[in-house]
Amino acid sequence: MIQSLIKAANILEYMKQDSREFTIAEISEAISIPPSTTHRILSTLIACEFVTKDNNTHLYKLGPGLISIGMAASGNISLQSEADIILRKLSDETNEDSFMVVRSENTGVVIGKAEGSETLKIVENFGRQIPLHKGAIRKVVLAYQPEDFINSYLKLELDPYSTGPVDIEQLKSELQKIREKSLAISEGEYIKDTIGLGAPVFNHTGDFIASIGIVTPEYRSKDKVDEMIKYVKGAALELSKRLGYRGKNE
Repeated sequence: MIQSLIKAANILEYMKQDSREFTIAEISEAISIPPSTTHRILSTLIACEFVTKDNNTHLYKLGPGLISIGMAASGNISLQSEADIILRKLSDETNEDSFMVVRSENTGVVIGKAEGSETLKIVENFGRQIPLHKGAIRKVVLAYQPEDFINSYLKLELDPYSTGPVDIEQLKSELQKIREKSLAISEGEYIKDTIGLGAPVFNHTGDFIASIGIVTPEYRSKDKVDEMIKYVKGAALELSKRLGYRGKNE
């Protein structure tokens, strides 16, 4: 690998974290390279219009040369095509069918699916609409909606779970925990004796765009939940990164 290119890429990666200007000293410290090397690389990036410098303040910021590159890259990224790869990997790791769900009004709709090797399956077909409060994968979608949408949704007459009626206060608390942990776990909410796991997917601007996860019979997975959580969260983060996300799904 060409080390100077890697250093330049690291500088650009660091500078995109905030919409502000940077000094050579803070870039140098953040990337752990000498100020002289930082200055030399920045000079090259300025020549390419990837970085601009304010000659009065001697501060640096990302330049207009990156705009066309970013637009071209985003045009080559398709949520569903990228998700197909990740969902297949998730199904290989868990042996379960895996799904990607997005919001359609007050329901969650399957728009991506990969089949696992287990013969006994939980049926989830493309386009199937199920209320957002039912099941882990859909609850993730609900949890990441705007606050006014969530408040309006919780005022609806919500369909009961297969295990009983919906406790609104408990649901509110659960949605908060989902946002804190980037993870939802459900047990038999719309299919009895099942466990669902879901995690959020974000795009390059950090916006929530979809949820992915698995639904599995309880008898087959109750002793492997921790392992499956790792796979589901890992898959969601990997898909997010493929879409340009640079944060963390914790």
